[in-house]
Formats: sequence, structure tokens, C-alpha cells
Amino acid sequence: MTTVTSRVQKLVTFSPQLYYHAEVKAKKLGVPFAEYLRHLVVKDVEEDIANLPMVDAETDQRIGKSLQDIEKGRYVDIDPSDEKELKKFFDIK
Repeated sequence: MTTVTSRVQKLVTFSPQLYYHAEVKAKKLGVPFAEYLRHLVVKDVEEDIANLPMVDAETDQRIGKSLQDIEKGRYVDIDPSDEKELKKFFDIK
């Protein structure tokens, strides 16, 4: 599976009055201006993107297989804080 992380930057122009009011609102909420704008965009498009898949088809298949394995008891519980158990399970010397 290939994971691509990307960011897009855009220059947005505001009237001084709009910028002032948006900046005041962001400060009242205790968030940076950019985070406030991201939140507004997310809220605006969340209904449109609600039905988009959150994972790709390959990951979705793996999740389904893992859930089946759990239902059939084909899994092992390992305490990650138990170094001895981890070494035994992963055959680490």
C-alpha cells in the first residue's frame, strides 16, 4: 500500500473587515487563524465527503480479513509492556 501525504497552500485575500472579524472569532475560540479556516472548510464540505471511503480497497480488505480472524479466534493477545513475552512471540534473542 502506498501512502501519500500532501499539503496544498493557497493564498486567500480578505477585506480588512472580514479578516478582522474572522481573526477575532479564531482568538475567541483559542485556535490559530489557519486552523479556524480549515475547520470552516471541513464543516462546509463534510456532508459532501461523508460517503467517501476512509481507506483504500486493499486496506478495507485487510480490515475485513482481520475481523474474520478475530471472530474465528485466530489471533494472539500480546502485552506490549511485557518484554519477555514480546521476545518470545517475535523470537528475539
